[in-house]
Amino acid sequence: MKYLPFLDGKYSTAPGLNAMAKAGPADRAVFQLDEEYPAFMENKRCCREEDIHKYFVEAGLRPDTVAAINRFFMQRLFVDLPGVFARAGEYALYNTLTDERLEWAEDWTTLTSGGGYISLFDALCSQVQEDLAICQLEGEKDWLAAIHLTAPNHWDPAGKVGKPFSFVHGVVPGMEKLNQNYFKMLETAVQKGPFFRFAWGISTDTRLNHHPTAPPGVDAGYWQGRRVADDMGKLYVRTERQTLTGLPACNAFLFTIRTYFYDIGGLSAEEKRALLMAVESMSPQSLEYKGLTGTVDVLRRRLGSQ
Repeated sequence: MKYLPFLDGKYSTAPGLNAMAKAGPADRAVFQLDEEYPAFMENKRCCREEDIHKYFVEAGLRPDTVAAINRFFMQRLFVDLPGVFARAGEYALYNTLTDERLEWAEDWTTLTSGGGYISLFDALCSQVQEDLAICQLEGEKDWLAAIHLTAPNHWDPAGKVGKPFSFVHGVVPGMEKLNQNYFKMLETAVQKGPFFRFAWGISTDTRLNHHPTAPPGVDAGYWQGRRVADDMGKLYVRTERQTLTGLPACNAFLFTIRTYFYDIGGLSAEEKRALLMAVESMSPQSLEYKGLTGTVDVLRRRLGSQ
């Protein structure tokens, strides 16, 4: 399984929602697990040790919504990863890979057993490789009610939580038209689906955590990354598989982000050509947003030499 959304040779910010019901077995799953699971769990542990409130934020999260999300979350774990997670009681979950047991109260929000977590939602998010967010709709309003993001790709969840879709994506070049008329899409995410989509960029490393603010004691320049040059080592395609699952009863949807890295040197000649075409199709604003300003010629040389 390899996700290369650029194979059409074009860069696009269109929603590109794909119905899970029409997809193959792997893409009918919300949660995916592979050999990188230990590395993802270690990254989540490091984020918690640094400051979990930097990576997990809430604003206007309704108790009924998070309870419904938690119920769905656990049910989906059994569907997607039946050999990994097991029911350990009416209000208990066992992770066979980490030997961790979680227990919670009847309200489906309060954790009663399980070390160091803020809430049941926090605990569940810490069991999977995906990052997660909850989008709440109410009347004609929408906002990000919770974000659990331990693999941020150069953005800060604290700056997005509590804000509407138009604000969250207001910095993304090419989304101006969608931002003017996006609410129908959010209603579709709630009422229909589930859906999956992809986003991608080019990375100079395979570090999951690229929060804009470096951890204490870490050099900010090193932490930032994104220096594409002729004399560098490997370059990677960083792909995000994103899913949207609606919960109509509480007028909300769960949004997941799963990160994958692909060594550009390992791409086929055809895949490299498509990647270069897609980068060349980016506007100057999109290149800046993706951290690729001034690197197109470098990529031409790198992709040609590889």
